[in-house]
Amino acid sequence: MGLMKSINIKTQNESYDVIIGRGVLSLTGELLSRHIKSRKAMLVCDDVTASLFSGTVTASLRASGFDVSTFIFPHGEANKTWSTAGSILEAASGANLTRGDFFIALGGGVCGDITGFAAAVYLRGVPFVQIPTTLLAAVDASVGGKTGVDLGTGKNLAGSFHQPKCVLFDPDVLKTLPGEQIAEGKAEMIKHGVLAGGRLYDIASRGTLLEDIEEVVALNVEIKRDYVMADPWDTGCRQLLNFGHTIGHAIEKCSSYTIPHGQAVAMGMVAETKAFIKFYNEKSNILEIIQSLLEKNSIKFDIPYTAEELAKAAIHDKKMKDGSLNIIAPLGIGNCQLKSIPISRLEEYIAAGV
Repeated sequence: MGLMKSINIKTQNESYDVIIGRGVLSLTGELLSRHIKSRKAMLVCDDVTASLFSGTVTASLRASGFDVSTFIFPHGEANKTWSTAGSILEAASGANLTRGDFFIALGGGVCGDITGFAAAVYLRGVPFVQIPTTLLAAVDASVGGKTGVDLGTGKNLAGSFHQPKCVLFDPDVLKTLPGEQIAEGKAEMIKHGVLAGGRLYDIASRGTLLEDIEEVVALNVEIKRDYVMADPWDTGCRQLLNFGHTIGHAIEKCSSYTIPHGQAVAMGMVAETKAFIKFYNEKSNILEIIQSLLEKNSIKFDIPYTAEELAKAAIHDKKMKDGSLNIIAPLGIGNCQLKSIPISRLEEYIAAGV
């Protein structure tokens, strides 16, 4: 076991640690003993993650005296549904989980989102723990307390804010990921680098995001922590984290979720930057900088859909409010702002970027 990094996140009355370190997975039971009072849990994971990691996690938990049941669902965004969430809730009830017991999300962003949602509504709210097993989940979805399921009209249209009690990330899990899933995580890292600038941007601009993975994941978590602590309910500055997501989510929906989230966010960042520059007649080299960042990190960003298709998919975006939509204006590295456009100009905005 190497040196562990621990990052504390405080929101309202909540406080939790994000623990990063090689070998953390085999220490799950010992670490959770320090953060959770209950000794009864339900582990939720998809079929792929179950075959890779559930044995290690379950053995560690049981060695520390935890009573663990397991729920396994089919992998993929297509299964982030009411049906899956309902099955998790029924399994929890069948295992006699009480209000003091807890859920454990072992997996990527789909698993974390749907398990967190189930935890938020089961018995009107029980604790849960995030154990991300993808780079994307480690740097984004596992931190901040956003949970949700997809509806037929769009992504994450049902959900709740429900902060985890603890997040455990073991970089060794990344050895099992194919290159395209690593690229997904790198796209969100680049988003954070554009928003915050600083050391993360410098690392991304060199194309060396994976060289010191513990440090880079910690930098991303710290950037997201600052937004979450400043705006826990996502009503102000935290919305800057949606850079690339309005068009990105529309791309995912148009592809029936065959284009994964991180890839879609990369496409969305480029399209939203183009749209901002044309929409507001900006004179800036930020588009070239973002494209260069993506190219140096081997991330593709060409969009295979028309503005009309994307606008139709985006019209149900959950960020719509009072006839308008907040968009992110990337003025420069470390200098992004929120601007509002009327929904009536949404297709015009998207057309400017596609």
